[in-house]
Amino acid sequence: MTRYHNMTKGWLCALLAVLGWTVVYAQGAWDVQTLRLHNGFTVWLNIDHSQPKVYGAVVVKAGAKDCPNTGIAHYFEHLMFKGTDKIGTVDYEKEKPWLDSISHQYDLLAATTDAARRLTIQKHINALSVRAADYAIPNEFQNLITRFGGTGLNAYTSFDETVFYNTFSPPYLSQWCELYAERFLSPVFRLFQGELETVYEEKNMYSDNMLVQAAEAAQRYALAGTPYAYPIIGATDSLKNPRLSEMMRFYHRYYVAGNMGLILCGDLRADSIMPLLERTFGRLPMGQAPQTPKAVLRDFRGSKPLKLKLPIPVVKAEGYAFLAPQEGSRDGAPFQVMMTMLSNPSHTGLLDSLDNAGKVMAVMAGSYYFKDFGAFGFGFVPNLPFGSKKKASRRCWQAIGRLRTGQFDDAQLQAVKRSLIRQKLLSLETVSGRSSAMINAFSHGLSWHMVLAQAARIDSVTHDDVVRVARTYFNDDSLVVKKAFGRYPKERVAQPGYQPVKARHAGEQSDYAKRIETQPVDSVPPKLVDFKRDVAERSLCPLVRLYGVKNPDNEIFSLQLCYRRGSATDHRIEILGDYLNRVGTTSKSRQQMGRALQQLGATLDVSADAGNVKVTLMGFDSQFVPALRLLRSFLDSAATDNAKLRVCCKELRLNRRSLLKENANIADAIYQKVALGDSSPYLSRLTVKEARRLKASDLVNLFREVQRSQIDIIYTGTLPVDSVAHLAATALPLDKVCRPWRPVFHPLQSVDVPTVYVYDNSRARQTIVGSYQQVGALPSDSLRVSFHLWGTYFGGGMSSVLFQDIREFRSYAYYAYGRWLQPDLLVHPQSPCAYTTRLGCQSDKTMAALGVLDSVLRKMPVREENVRTARQGLVNAVNNGYPAFRSLGSYVATCRLKGYTLDPDSVTLHLLPKLGIGDVIRFYQNHVQNTPACYIIVGDKRKLDMKQLKRYGRVVLLRKRDISR
Repeated sequence: MTRYHNMTKGWLCALLAVLGWTVVYAQGAWDVQTLRLHNGFTVWLNIDHSQPKVYGAVVVKAGAKDCPNTGIAHYFEHLMFKGTDKIGTVDYEKEKPWLDSISHQYDLLAATTDAARRLTIQKHINALSVRAADYAIPNEFQNLITRFGGTGLNAYTSFDETVFYNTFSPPYLSQWCELYAERFLSPVFRLFQGELETVYEEKNMYSDNMLVQAAEAAQRYALAGTPYAYPIIGATDSLKNPRLSEMMRFYHRYYVAGNMGLILCGDLRADSIMPLLERTFGRLPMGQAPQTPKAVLRDFRGSKPLKLKLPIPVVKAEGYAFLAPQEGSRDGAPFQVMMTMLSNPSHTGLLDSLDNAGKVMAVMAGSYYFKDFGAFGFGFVPNLPFGSKKKASRRCWQAIGRLRTGQFDDAQLQAVKRSLIRQKLLSLETVSGRSSAMINAFSHGLSWHMVLAQAARIDSVTHDDVVRVARTYFNDDSLVVKKAFGRYPKERVAQPGYQPVKARHAGEQSDYAKRIETQPVDSVPPKLVDFKRDVAERSLCPLVRLYGVKNPDNEIFSLQLCYRRGSATDHRIEILGDYLNRVGTTSKSRQQMGRALQQLGATLDVSADAGNVKVTLMGFDSQFVPALRLLRSFLDSAATDNAKLRVCCKELRLNRRSLLKENANIADAIYQKVALGDSSPYLSRLTVKEARRLKASDLVNLFREVQRSQIDIIYTGTLPVDSVAHLAATALPLDKVCRPWRPVFHPLQSVDVPTVYVYDNSRARQTIVGSYQQVGALPSDSLRVSFHLWGTYFGGGMSSVLFQDIREFRSYAYYAYGRWLQPDLLVHPQSPCAYTTRLGCQSDKTMAALGVLDSVLRKMPVREENVRTARQGLVNAVNNGYPAFRSLGSYVATCRLKGYTLDPDSVTLHLLPKLGIGDVIRFYQNHVQNTPACYIIVGDKRKLDMKQLKRYGRVVLLRKRDISR
């Protein structure tokens, strides 16, 4: 066992003390303990008692790079949810011969090119799959994870790693380890044919995304000659010819103890964990993955520019890509400083200055790291409509030249270093942020010490270091990338007409599940937010309330002014946040204001929507007072800058023109129209023409008016709340506040006549299908909790009716889920609630998928075990959703605003144990089964049977003007 954090944390404390800052840390907050099991399996533990949850992840150091263009790593990730020889089956001995036959048939299929023969094999596989399904228990692994406190079960495949993860409640650590270890010991490739079609759907979904297509084109060209040149999901030919035997060889090659690791981060006790880990993960087979040669990028000197197609007219764009220093290398920290000096969230970089001065419309810089190498670059968009790419490029290179020749002062350098250190602190502050950093470090072969040492390395960066890395890495070995107007051809993965499997044992339990449920569990109730103990409240004056939360981890404060300004008609608010984030004050330009904040290690950001305008100041508590002064100057004297407003309008125009080119955005607009009618934000929003008629003075005056609204001030930091209250009351213009909160509210629309809304998008390969039903007013806690239980059972996860009947049993969709819509119970108790469903399927499956969706809405399958899973899932969501300390104040403030005196989740936890299958059926029968529904279809109209659609209601063909203005 080793401990890495103490020495590095001491370095950071000393560093910030030199800078004049006093730093307070919770001892052990960043401590990562490394354990090595007898079989070579590595475990990284981080203990954090601030939230009642644990994030657990198994990391396999194998990804798409290790099986280039085949998609095997990604296929295998999917199959790891199908169970083992013990999980997900009622009788594996009888099931196995059928599964072995299926595997053999897939090998035959991959070796066969004759179309007729291939179809015969596929039909035979389908027949075998139907027989094998007689023994399968769908989603049993997910059910068990939920039963034992789990939420968010998922996985992802990257180029360098595959990660399986979820969050769970601490009392279930033993069961979690048991389940995850069993999962990797003996995975079984059951229900593969259906999962294969699901991967087809995923491929089609990506092909509909113009950015994904452009990224894959860039990947093919820029990374040619390396295993990173291919998409993670694999080539279409590989998808059509999977070999289960190859997947099993991949498993035995890479899923060995020496190539895997466990990340545990959260509310743990490490003193007794070692025997548990040896008993579970210690069973994994020993071994090391084969060594592969390190990938090397080719030289781009003299290469032709890469032209990336995007179906966006008028806009010109160009960029340059370079090789970055290796992660953890000597140049790593100076490189980070250099990139931040070019562009950063405070908009104070040398490239940012071009945007601030209106010399380009947009400019950006960034980096990305694979395990074998990294890349970085910058790009720009010239001013619209006639800006010169050549001139914009020259200006960008001139800005970079200032770095290469050292034309920057020490104050700039120190300010950038402070901001980077603050970002490092923030990134490790939460369980999710820390676990993400742990996964990346482990999979890329970095020690946790290297992660924590980044702050000290950043502090040691000198002026000469920045000049050196700028001269080294901005060189003539670069790839020029240019945007071209156009589209990429879409590969379509055809779907054979498979017979759906009939999962006779859905909702049942295996012998393994029955055994593991007998294991003892500590009875620990879910943790709720205690309004009085967790958050300190102070009334500063009428309509102004301060909520203070102690920062237990570091000295970074956040101060949010949340103006409760509700307006259903003044749509200028939509552009207010963008405008304010682009301007400084009457005495300081945006660049000057940003640098003044950066010198303090602070940032300032504004966001706005119909209900709230939020001004967020973040920095170090030792600099709280001067940062507060800068905030006051911004509140009093935000600049009036018509040039910046024109840029906002141009970006608004671009966003509007590209928004409805994507299926998902079209569907969002239709859902809003169906649910809210003419009050849909897509139909009532500010138009580009209206935005162009605005003057900057209109928005500055609006900002002054906003400051008259009721305000919640939310502070998180180390200062005493009474001191913050005094400073806020003295420094902020609170005497102007006079307008009480009036919630913006639009009632959910009823469905008087069953209707099918169709939006024709002939370019789409995937169709989005969904439903909307108003379920009436639910004016009591018991009705609301019944609604949530039914909604979770019907569409809330892998064990839901929607997921199982549409994806798992029939492979009609890549995703399938439902969501409840409800006004707040205390604010609008008599207003109706609604339920929506949504799924994504290939165009030629649309009618079949719609038919199943309608059938389960009208005749819902009843699976009692799945109701128990849904009930436990709601309990887990409460516990595992307990807010991180920086979110506590906002959560309590919002609840108080609506009239709650206790955590609203307390009612859910009180009522849920009393509800069961009968309550789910009653809610369904009373509110859903016979309620008129709207169906929504967004996709290729040519694939629809318009006559058959009329069975579900009157058919309405929508156009762009019907759903968006």
